[in-house]
Amino acid sequence: MNKILCPTDFSKTATNAVEFAALIAHHLQVPLTILHVVHLPLIDTTEVALAATEALDDQKQFARHKLENLCAYLTQKYGNGSGKYDFIVKEALLSDAVKQMCRHDGFDMVVIGTSGGGNSLEELLIGSNTQAVIESVKCPVLAIPTKAIVAPFKHLVYGYNYQPEDAEAIRYVLKFAGLFNAEVEIVHVSSKENADTHTKAQRFQENLRAELPEFSLRFQEIVHPDEVEGLKGFLTTTQADAFVVLKKHKGFLSNLFDQSLSEQMTYQTKLPMLILH
Repeated sequence: MNKILCPTDFSKTATNAVEFAALIAHHLQVPLTILHVVHLPLIDTTEVALAATEALDDQKQFARHKLENLCAYLTQKYGNGSGKYDFIVKEALLSDAVKQMCRHDGFDMVVIGTSGGGNSLEELLIGSNTQAVIESVKCPVLAIPTKAIVAPFKHLVYGYNYQPEDAEAIRYVLKFAGLFNAEVEIVHVSSKENADTHTKAQRFQENLRAELPEFSLRFQEIVHPDEVEGLKGFLTTTQADAFVVLKKHKGFLSNLFDQSLSEQMTYQTKLPMLILH
């Protein structure tokens, strides 16, 4: 990993994500850039446009002042020996700014705060801004809930679905976890056990062990009539501190989290989610 990008709007949720991103950057000794975006609303008159432009300039100045203080705080907290902390203020939509920076400036992870909200399933789970960022970039996105505890990773859980793409994703997770000396468990959840599922699991696991002989792989096949409760129970019992999923597994993600809004919000506000592409 070379560079981390973390957007902020200075909210409690975003501030928690910045703390998490700074901890990761410090641990991995890589630079962290904190991004704040502003943008003009739709304007219908020249006078309003002038006033809006002046207000936007004030917003930029205010943001730069806060970001300067934030970077100074992080440098003091982690010392000069850690990765560099800097910031940028852009006039753009968040997803557009993040996409452009990841594409042209070499960022290979985005850490973003999420508090949920919106209409689609993904928005309810991780928030509309976070979902827009996930859709716009090709690098991993680490979504940090408001109530997530800021601490080094010790135990990651990857949810897989017997797909060829899972193999490369698992390789990434294992290498990422190795940077923290963290454990990784590879889990599949189904509502009932059958011969076809067992055969798929066995074949996938054998092939992956052959592809990744340098790693000790730990697989878990969970059978529970309620897949959501089965996963929750596993994550709680194993004290997982992040859940990792491949973006292509939208069906898998939907099945796991197809429940009431209150249950979604209660659960998702605690555990970071790493979304791979």
